[in-house]
Amino acid sequence: MLAAELREKRTAIAFAPGAITNFFEIKYNSPQPIGATGGGYILSKGSLSFATIHHNGGPSISTSVNGDPSYNARTTRRALDLLLSESHSRVQVSLSQEVQIPIGAGFGASAASATSAVFAAAAALELGHSKAEVALCAHRAEILEQTGLGTVSVIFDAVGAGAITVPGIPGKEQFVTVNVPSDTHLVTAFVAPFDKRDALSSASVSQRINELGHASLLGFLSDPTLDNLALEGERFSTALGLESVEVKKLIALAKSAGAMHASQNMIGYAVHSIVDQDRAADVAEALRAFSSEVRVDVFEVGSRRAGPFRPNRMSLGP
Repeated sequence: MLAAELREKRTAIAFAPGAITNFFEIKYNSPQPIGATGGGYILSKGSLSFATIHHNGGPSISTSVNGDPSYNARTTRRALDLLLSESHSRVQVSLSQEVQIPIGAGFGASAASATSAVFAAAAALELGHSKAEVALCAHRAEILEQTGLGTVSVIFDAVGAGAITVPGIPGKEQFVTVNVPSDTHLVTAFVAPFDKRDALSSASVSQRINELGHASLLGFLSDPTLDNLALEGERFSTALGLESVEVKKLIALAKSAGAMHASQNMIGYAVHSIVDQDRAADVAEALRAFSSEVRVDVFEVGSRRAGPFRPNRMSLGP
């Protein structure tokens, strides 16, 4: 009986980190966006996905996010649908996700969730595909659902901070990393969700993003350091003009409390600041004092790669 149940049901767990973008340029394959260039930081936290595959029923996908089965995880569901369609897998997928980062404010939650979901499902299905092949489903889902452009292409197998200099699907993009001191922390403040479709569907906003994003990328490449990466993000954020009154105040608070740099998440009603470890608590306290409704997190720059747990049993291909 147990052996039969194991044949009918397989499980796997996977992780993918979140990421904060601080400047970007939309890249098109006219007229549709295909990705982006731009800078940012991979986070030490992200999304955990627990996937269970049932072989004894018709095809279906069910999801639960932070204990909520009614949450509209449209990007994750689209990514799983693409994975199952392309692998010709007619199975039931039950997915439970623990999202460790704010959702809907430029922390890469949709990318992390979609990526960890397809990694977990692919491992449970024992597809044997490469990480890039599996991550492509998450990348395509982000673009189709307009929740992101290039985040998946970085977080699926990279760590640290830097900039995408050549856009592309996972495994084809070029990501220039910068040296990050070990005591560097990101102190963030989340105000409210932001629907990226509002900005990405506006021709005038998209044009402004691309003008500023191209200039920021050139500025970063002239001196590819952590300090210059953060400076270009500040310039981009200020010039783009999407900062709300609360975001502006939080940026000023973070800097006055000891942050080296602070700017708006792209795109979201949220702020990230670059802080030495010994000032992280002071900056976090200052941001929390602004309002009890603001969520404050302290992250390290990510050093943990995305992928399934227990690779000896649940590994993806090379």
